[in-house]
Amino acid sequence: MHPLALVEALVGERQHWAPAVRHAAAWAGALALAVSVASFAPEAAFVWALAGGGPVAACAAGTVRVPLDGGGDHVCVPARMAGRSGIDLLVPPAFAGLAVGASACFVRALAIGRRHDEY
Repeated sequence: MHPLALVEALVGERQHWAPAVRHAAAWAGALALAVSVASFAPEAAFVWALAGGGPVAACAAGTVRVPLDGGGDHVCVPARMAGRSGIDLLVPPAFAGLAVGASACFVRALAIGRRHDEY
């Protein structure tokens, strides 16, 4: 088969695959948005809690500011107590898997592209 004939065959049948491409793009976009929100919301909340109101210079040098639950209170702990641990290798992939799974369920619940008579 001549390459030009192959291109003509693919482009000539555009009305058949164009809706499928739009449908796939809508699903991929919705899933990417849901995963982004689910992944970055906790991180943004944590950074906001660390950098939130109050004087930043309230902690001495060599300490880390740790926010307490509610009220904007915080505790200053020695920096050596805020180091990495072995669990740091397990939690991010587990959370990412949960975020992707929950986002896929959320996107499926939106039923993008389904008509009401297909239920």
